Amino acid sequence: MRLRTIFKIVLITAGVSLILYSLSFIYFYYQEKPEADLQLPVLPIVQKETRLLVIAPHCDDEALGCGGMIHDVIQAGGQVLVVVMTNGDGFTIATEEEFHRLFLTQEDYVNSGYTRQKETIQALQLLGLPEKQILFLGYPDRGLGQLWTNNWDKDQPYRSSYTGKDHSPYNNSYQKNAPYAGQAVLDNLEEIMLTFKPNVIAAPHPADEHSDHAAGWAFTAASFGKLSSKGMIAGAHLYTYLVHRGDFPIPHGYKRDALLLPPRPLYQAQNSKWLTYPIDSDTEILKEQAIKEYASQTKVPIMSSLLHSFIRKNELFADPYIPYVAQKPSKADLSSSNAWSKQDPLLVNIRGTSLIGALEHKGKISTIGSYLQDKRIWLHFHIPAFVGKQNQYQVSIVTFGLQDNTAIREKEIFYFSESDTSLPSDAVIRYQDDVIIKIPLTQIKLPYFFFIQAVTKDKHKVMIDQTIWQPAFFRNF
Repeated sequence: MRLRTIFKIVLITAGVSLILYSLSFIYFYYQEKPEADLQLPVLPIVQKETRLLVIAPHCDDEALGCGGMIHDVIQAGGQVLVVVMTNGDGFTIATEEEFHRLFLTQEDYVNSGYTRQKETIQALQLLGLPEKQILFLGYPDRGLGQLWTNNWDKDQPYRSSYTGKDHSPYNNSYQKNAPYAGQAVLDNLEEIMLTFKPNVIAAPHPADEHSDHAAGWAFTAASFGKLSSKGMIAGAHLYTYLVHRGDFPIPHGYKRDALLLPPRPLYQAQNSKWLTYPIDSDTEILKEQAIKEYASQTKVPIMSSLLHSFIRKNELFADPYIPYVAQKPSKADLSSSNAWSKQDPLLVNIRGTSLIGALEHKGKISTIGSYLQDKRIWLHFHIPAFVGKQNQYQVSIVTFGLQDNTAIREKEIFYFSESDTSLPSDAVIRYQDDVIIKIPLTQIKLPYFFFIQAVTKDKHKVMIDQTIWQPAFFRNF
């Protein structure tokens, strides 16, 4: 009798879970599904003068997002350099499949990284790119987010939970024995950009939901922003490509005659500029052959479906929005919500694909605006139904600039809610649907740009929403 009751409970639980999964899948499918007749402007950049730098978080991202463009640039007589940030050495399922054992060693994960490197070399050679034009940085798979946010200093490196290493163990890394630290990543990318001198850079999209891709975007944008602000890579244009978001691409699976279209919330967002890059049938066949070189990934069913979904008649790129923060005179009153009514926000929060976030319609950040005034950053958060939701908002600001002719990075994290804050009480001004915050710029005397990200948690400290890492330049400071 007791076993029968347990069996019924298990069946009911499984049934309810299946129903919830099915409903959420349908909800997000129609939220994300683009209009079939969506027309996007064409990205015409391939010519013999093109110097294309592709930044890939993992081995295979370069082929998925940019394989056709890589081939076309080479065929046109241009130059291509592919930079792979990690060797994908944290994918347990693929590593188990490769070594046929359940209990993996740290050395197994390192060897899986070498396997994926070989696949990248073979894939890109099919597209016409020689091995010498591929750089493997060797940073930790599933760890780039930690390097961007927490393990910045080289003397406090991150340790991979897969390889057990806190420095690159690979003998062919761009920087031998590179410490797993954000500063090292930034140094590598800046040096590569200065040496290669690209005029086109392709990097992960800021709304990519994989933490390595989101961090790959942030590192690339920081390198690009720093060098651009100094005029050291004048004329270079930054584009982004998307790999991970819900069930993207829609329709999913191997559909060679279909078009790759962006998820609906991404192209409907303010300041969103998507571009299509058509590829001909011969290039599409080459791209398919290149993707099939990633046997370690295509053996895993869920990954096989994802990889084959990028074999389409086109590739997708977005022109990222990187605004300037305007400076306001000392006498301007920014403490009133009316002062922000005509300002274009620097960040428009995009609907995500989290079920918890979808169920929680109110109390989430809609937009973030910013002004600079007397060495203070003012931030305006528009949060519909802010009062009464009891949510907590954690904001991270990463600022880059100069201090005594030395490049410096500052990070500040603070939180606020309807009744509490980690900032001085007079720094936070609350309204029904808006919150205004002022924070000082402390150490950096000459800031170039900053990044901001906000996380929304409910009263139980469960995350219900997260914005992208949004960069913004300072103007006339």
